Amino acid sequence: MKKTILFLYLVSFAALLPAQQNNVLQVSNLDSVEEIVLDKFWKFHNGDDSLWALSTFDDSKWDTVNTKLKFGKDGSNPFTGIGWFRIHIYLDSSFNEIPIAVLVEQDGASQIFIDGKLIQSFGTVSADVKKEIPYNPNNIPHSFRYGKPGEHILAVRYSNHNYRNFFEKYDHDSPGFGISLSKQDNSVVKTFLNTMENFVFLIVLGIFFLTLSFVHLLFFLFYRKQRTNIYYSIFVMLLAALFIILAISSNTLSPELSIKLNYSSLYFITTFFFSLLLLHYSLFKRPFGKYFWFSTLIFIAVIIGIMSGKSSITYYFFLSFTGSTVIASFFIVTKSILNKIEGAWIVGTGSLLFLILSIFTIVKLAFFGNRLHVDSFFFFLMILLAIMSIPISMSIHLAREFAQTNKNLEKQLIEVETLSQKTIEQEKEKQKNLETQKEILEIQVIERTSEIVAQKKIIEEKNQDITDSINYAKTIQEAILPSKELKHKLFSDSFILFKPKDIVSGDFYWFAEKNGKKIIAACDCTGHGVPGALMSMVGNNILNQVVNEKGITSPDEILNHLHKGIRKTLKQEEQDETNDGMDISVITFNNETEIEFAGAQRPLWIISPPHLPEKERTQPTSHSDGVAGNSSSPSGRLGGASLIEIKGNKFAIGGSQSESERKFTNHTISLSKGDCIYIFSDGFADQFSDIDYKLMTSRFKELLLSINEKSMLDQVIFLDDFIEKWRGKREQIDDMLVIGMRI
Repeated sequence: MKKTILFLYLVSFAALLPAQQNNVLQVSNLDSVEEIVLDKFWKFHNGDDSLWALSTFDDSKWDTVNTKLKFGKDGSNPFTGIGWFRIHIYLDSSFNEIPIAVLVEQDGASQIFIDGKLIQSFGTVSADVKKEIPYNPNNIPHSFRYGKPGEHILAVRYSNHNYRNFFEKYDHDSPGFGISLSKQDNSVVKTFLNTMENFVFLIVLGIFFLTLSFVHLLFFLFYRKQRTNIYYSIFVMLLAALFIILAISSNTLSPELSIKLNYSSLYFITTFFFSLLLLHYSLFKRPFGKYFWFSTLIFIAVIIGIMSGKSSITYYFFLSFTGSTVIASFFIVTKSILNKIEGAWIVGTGSLLFLILSIFTIVKLAFFGNRLHVDSFFFFLMILLAIMSIPISMSIHLAREFAQTNKNLEKQLIEVETLSQKTIEQEKEKQKNLETQKEILEIQVIERTSEIVAQKKIIEEKNQDITDSINYAKTIQEAILPSKELKHKLFSDSFILFKPKDIVSGDFYWFAEKNGKKIIAACDCTGHGVPGALMSMVGNNILNQVVNEKGITSPDEILNHLHKGIRKTLKQEEQDETNDGMDISVITFNNETEIEFAGAQRPLWIISPPHLPEKERTQPTSHSDGVAGNSSSPSGRLGGASLIEIKGNKFAIGGSQSESERKFTNHTISLSKGDCIYIFSDGFADQFSDIDYKLMTSRFKELLLSINEKSMLDQVIFLDDFIEKWRGKREQIDDMLVIGMRI
């Protein structure tokens, strides 16, 4: 039954088409159809001759062609760029003296003749490619009066010199034209208005979808975790681009622009389907599977094919890609609906409707064209429904999600309000308890504060007692140090830089005069503060005994006796646990130009002024009763001045030594007038700067060499100011003692 109805429908449709009898096209029943397409039974000949427009011209030997002049499978085409088309038509009485409209769509330029008379020109026809002006009227009707019924000759002079270029670059395989006739009946105005309405409608749709794309792009930018928004934004943006391209390409008067836009739409269509696939994966939170990667590979192949212009291969890839995308999307949507994913049936319905209607539209346009007759309004309705199905379903889904979110929020607000009420009551109870505890705590705080104040007072009193004791110890230590008068008496041109780390010091200096000899020592005891000060008093006392009581003036003997005295006083021979002792430098002045030196871990530095001849500079000798001592060596030179370092022995005074006897090396040194000698503890060179740089012995040497020509008073002022600036805000880490003398 269905087949019978379809057969009758096709027969009735075919009855309205023109028929050819005796090489004359019979055209009738104009009132029954809106438009008569004249695409077959044309005679064609390449070249250009004005006589070919005449009705008397014999065209029986010309080729019979379709006006589209499509390319063959091997890329061949009978057209050479300019030629004439002729058709013999017979009009029945329905055409008697009524206005007729001709509709033309072309890629080149044309002139239309009726019985040898020019009735319309579209563009500029020329055999010269540079003079040709292509023009596409886009099927806008152009009216004329056909004349009386009977047989007539319709001739078209046509040129299109770019057809081969369009074919190779854009796969445009119809270099010819399309022509049809319709009853005028105000169709020119109506068709023009319909064309403008279609253009405006397409542009409005494009703007609408662009706006929708922008809105969802903003949603994604503000909340990037919801990646569905970016895929949907791309999807509707491509849809908008397709509408805008269709609007421009179908209304532009430039054939080349229309062809380029139609070709570029392949990019958008391919990417459009791919973005739809991504949208489904994201929307239903599906992992990328084999369907996705298969579609991705074909998507890449399609894009490469379009870019390379391999249209024959690209066409099959495009169909494969569309099919794989549809299968993958159908699989995702169906599985999501079956798994009862929230909102899947809403979006799934829209997606499935879009896929089904899109497939129907593609199949009709690609495979059947105008052969499958479908009511134009119904076809337009299907296309519109396909276009709007996904946006409508997405809007419904988003609205449903929004409503569900509001319901959940309302429910949560009620729960929060209930919990808040309970929390307020609990807080009131806590506040009451806290007030009670606060009163108890205030009483306890008052009691504890009183105790702390009393303890603080006791601690302050004890600290004050300790401080007073240490200050008194400082007075005692200063009392046992040599007086300034003795220093000036024994060493008039000299300085002492003495800077304890704490109130009392582990560094001390010692002077004496015995048997006509002047003796000076710089001592650095173990530790600093009170422990160091106690050691300094022990050392000072033993030095007085050795020199003043026993009359020993040789530096090495002084150190030997000092070592034994320290070990005996601290009972280090009985117990090896203690390691207290001192480092010391001792100088004995035999006369104004000859000195003796011995050191325990500390050196003697001698700086000769730059004007002193090399042969007159200091030449030290050393001995220690058969025990080898440390040799002296020049350690630096700056501006002509030279520094000689005479090293002490590499063992200290006292400490947990295994041997009780120890021999120190004695150095005898001849000096020249103007020489400066320096002995010191390690405290000055060990100080750190604000940026954690240690001064170091090498920098200390350079410093003394740089100020060698200054007076002793200026030197001590300079050294004191330098070390304070060097430390900055850093705490002093050790006692400092530097003694300098000029010969």
